[in-house]
Amino acid sequence: MGSRGAFENIDIGKFSFIEGGQHYKSIGSLSSNTNVKVILQDTKNVKAPEYSHTEGRIYAVVKEGKLKHLAYYDESHNQAVSIDFAHPHKGIQPHRHEYMDHNKNAPGVAPTPEEEALIKKIKKEFHLK
Repeated sequence: MGSRGAFENIDIGKFSFIEGGQHYKSIGSLSSNTNVKVILQDTKNVKAPEYSHTEGRIYAVVKEGKLKHLAYYDESHNQAVSIDFAHPHKGIQPHRHEYMDHNKNAPGVAPTPEEEALIKKIKKEFHLK
């Protein structure tokens, strides 16, 4: 399955993994939207993959039965939006980052109503906290 920034070169379609990259294991897809994949990370740090094999993919990253990240990918396979559940940002938890902008001075931004609805579906279907 995917690897956080460990592909050879996505710009020219080389999706082979670089040895030692962070890898993920898929535990399923959301029944109402098979483009939403729920994945487990096999390493200590929990981060959403920077790239996806599939354009427009959504990954829900799980660790120890808790939803840690919800990441949306664009048509170029790059992460476009990341919703972080692990810690607050400017008092907002969960909070979202767009286009990998993790500016510590930016205001905390809550997920949109559509994202909140998707989060509820994922948590319910996969019995997550």
